[in-house]
Amino acid sequence: MRGTAKPEAMNRNTIRTLLAALLLPVSIATMGQGVSAAEYFWDNDPGAGNGTAMLPMDGSFGQAVEAILLETSALPAVGPHTLGIRVRDANNNWGALFTTVVVVDASIATAPDIEVTTAEYFWDSDPGVGNGTAMVAFDGNYNDALEAIMLESSALPAIGAHVLHIRARDANNAWGPAFSVVVDVMPGVVSFPEIKVTRAEYYVNDDPGAGSGMPLLAVDGDFSSAFEALRGGAIPVPVTSGVNVLWLRARDANGNWGPSFGIVANIDTTITGTVDVPEFVDTRGMVLLPNPAGAAQGFAIRFSDVRGDVRVVLVDAGGRMVAEHHAGATAQVEVPLQGVVPGVYNVGVYFREGRPEWRRLVVH
Repeated sequence: MRGTAKPEAMNRNTIRTLLAALLLPVSIATMGQGVSAAEYFWDNDPGAGNGTAMLPMDGSFGQAVEAILLETSALPAVGPHTLGIRVRDANNNWGALFTTVVVVDASIATAPDIEVTTAEYFWDSDPGVGNGTAMVAFDGNYNDALEAIMLESSALPAIGAHVLHIRARDANNAWGPAFSVVVDVMPGVVSFPEIKVTRAEYYVNDDPGAGSGMPLLAVDGDFSSAFEALRGGAIPVPVTSGVNVLWLRARDANGNWGPSFGIVANIDTTITGTVDVPEFVDTRGMVLLPNPAGAAQGFAIRFSDVRGDVRVVLVDAGGRMVAEHHAGATAQVEVPLQGVVPGVYNVGVYFREGRPEWRRLVVH
C-alpha cells in the first residue's frame, strides 16, 4: 500500500531533528506481535532491509504501534523529494511502504544567543516592560544565561507588605515573565559603621590597661583598613627571659579597644644586635581602602605594582554610573566621593588592556 501527503518544509541545517512522530500500524498476525525494525530512504527504493535505520522514540522496538524518528543530519539536495518509510514485524516480515513528499529548504536556522542583557524590578504595580528600575549584575557584566543580580534598597516603599516583581530581558530584546514575591518592609534605618584599625599595641604578661601598652606599627605606614599588617616597636623594659605571654590588641575608628590576643613566646635575652624581619609583601593585586569609606574623605585603590591609564567607575545598586575618575601611571589612585550618597556600590577599574576588575565598596 502506498500513501502520499502534501509537501512539508525541512531545514537542511537541522541535526537529529524529529521529522515527525509517525505512528505506523502493523498487521498483527499473532498476539504480542510488535515492530522489530524500521527504515527509510529518499526517492529511490533500495529494497526492503537496505534503507537507513530509524530509531524508536522510547528507545526500544516492542510495540505493534511505534513512534519513530529519522536522522536529518544528511538530507538530500534542496528541493522536493519523496521520503519512503517501512517497518518490519517480529516475524521479520516487512510491511507496506509509506511515502510522503518533503521539500528541503536552504539552511536558514541559527542558534539564538541565550544570555541576560538587562533586568529590572518594580513594587506592586507594573509600569510596563522596560519601565521598571534597572538592576545591576553582581559581576558587573550581563553576559550569561543565568545572572546573579541585586536591586537598590535605599528607596523602599512604605512600611508594610508589598509585592516585589523582577524580570529580565534576553539577547533578542525579549522580556521574560515577571517573578513576584511578597516582601514585608520593616521600620528602622541601617547605618554602616566606619570599620578600620586606628591603633594597635602589645604587652608582655601583665595588662597595663587599654592604651598603655607598647605601640605597634602599620606595615604600610598608615592605619586605614579593617585589616592591618602590624610589626612591633620598642621592646618593653624590663624583659623577662624565658617563656612569656605576648598580648596584642587594636582600636577601631570609634575609639573602642578590642579584646587582647595572646601567644606564648620564648624570649632570649642573650641575643645581641638586631634580627632582620622580612619585608611584608601584599599579594593582593588590587585593594580598596578604607572600606567602608566616608563620602567626605573618598577612598584609594592600591595596586601591587604601577598601573597606567586607569579608569575608575562607581556604579550604584540600580546599575547607574554615579562617578568616574581617571589616572595616569601610578601604584595608588585616590578617588573622591563628593556628592555620593551612602550605600553599597560596585567599583570597576578599567586598565589599558584586559578585562576590568570589580570590587564592592560601602559608602557611609
